[in-house]
Amino acid sequence: MKQILFFALKEDLLPVLEAVERDGPLKYVRMGQSPKSDYESFAHGAEIPNLGKASADSTAICESFVVTESAVSVNVRPIKAATGIERYCVDQLVNPDSITFTPAGVWSPDVVLHGRVATVSESAISQALMKRFNSAFRAQFGKVKVFWVGRNARALLDAGKRLTISAQSPHDFDLTAIP
Repeated sequence: MKQILFFALKEDLLPVLEAVERDGPLKYVRMGQSPKSDYESFAHGAEIPNLGKASADSTAICESFVVTESAVSVNVRPIKAATGIERYCVDQLVNPDSITFTPAGVWSPDVVLHGRVATVSESAISQALMKRFNSAFRAQFGKVKVFWVGRNARALLDAGKRLTISAQSPHDFDLTAIP
């Protein structure tokens, strides 16, 4: 699996997403399960509601998106619940020409959760998308340990705010500034 870990606020993410989208149109499809087979899709990352605001208190359960080139069809996977009720899932399992994008971001005034761009796929499209995102993060963000950190997230780090994986994590797991 390839991944890019980052800390970012909306103002940090917008230039990254614009740079990635300049290389070709994309679509961002909300991941998860639903009783319906249709899904919510966005043509631009800037259209994602609450971009840069964490939807949960832990990165692991924050809202995520399957991202692919706009011409690529997104597949929906039917699944049966233990009750026998059929639900539909959008994930990378049946969408190999994609990556996943978890923007995460600000959870509270004192906590920023890390985001992630990742893929488990070796498809040419998936790998090309990872390269596009990697180039954009390298051009726009600074590196602190294994994380890419946006300018506004860095200002919060420097002000003593928590940059972490989960609001409940011990402070030992927080990103700490290095000069």
